[in-house]
Amino acid sequence: MMNNTFNPDITPGDIVARQRIRPMPPRDELLKRKSFGSVNDNRYLDIFLKGVRK
Repeated sequence: MMNNTFNPDITPGDIVARQRIRPMPPRDELLKRKSFGSVNDNRYLDIFLKGVRK
């Protein structure tokens, strides 16, 4: 059960929810991952266009 008693040991900095921020990888590493595919290799467009052509 939680109560609203004052605890002087807890500071506002202890209560703050912080997020971990990972540094952005270098451009070369991003290109090696092939995260950004070619415009011509879009499987969703290929499926859509096959349906339209029928």
